[in-house]
Amino acid sequence: ASAPPAPADPSFFYSAPASAPAAPAPMNPASFLSGAINTSTTASTTTTTNAPSYNYSASEEDYANEPPLMEELGINIPHIQTKLKAVVFPIGKHTSASIDQSLMQDADMAGPLAFALLLGGELLLSGKVHFGYIYGFGMSGCLAMSLILNLMSPNDAISVWTVMSVLGYALLPVNVLAGINTVLRVRKLGLLGIFLGCLTILWCTVSSTRLFEKGCGMRDQRYLVAYPVALLYSAFVMITIF
Repeated sequence: ASAPPAPADPSFFYSAPASAPAAPAPMNPASFLSGAINTSTTASTTTTTNAPSYNYSASEEDYANEPPLMEELGINIPHIQTKLKAVVFPIGKHTSASIDQSLMQDADMAGPLAFALLLGGELLLSGKVHFGYIYGFGMSGCLAMSLILNLMSPNDAISVWTVMSVLGYALLPVNVLAGINTVLRVRKLGLLGIFLGCLTILWCTVSSTRLFEKGCGMRDQRYLVAYPVALLYSAFVMITIF
């Protein structure tokens, strides 16, 4: 007969309980704070390092040295004052001395446009819608005068913008006559109305001819310049009175 089996080892079914985990060592608060400070310092350093840097070079626009707005727009206030003074006082040594070549090269159109619109508004107050006549006489007269002046000019060519600027500023006496006509009908004044009309034509002619003479060096041609200018301003006076 076979021998009986040996009894099982009790240790095979039973294992000793696992030992409890060791308690963690206490953390030093000073080391924790220093670590947090070091971490935040590192993060801020990283952020500061990654921040974009702006380098202002000399090529950027210097706003402190920018020219005034009037100069950028091409409006020269002293030249405007000189032209107005030359129109208001066409005869005088102080006016002649202030007119030079640089004044004529400044083809300022602010004054002529203002005087043309003012003339149209004054005629509108008198019951006349003559904006088309003002534009037509002005443009055709300026182009014709530019052609005549360039044919007679002994020096360089005269720009059409210069001619328009001079003739536009010399339109100031016609504005004065149109202002009087809004209050008193000049055509009903008889001889006084005729005198005012002739005085306005003479005033405009002398003013513009003086500017062309001094600014363009056309002393010998001043009478040839005055004749077509007088015809042009006669048309403006006629549409103002009648």
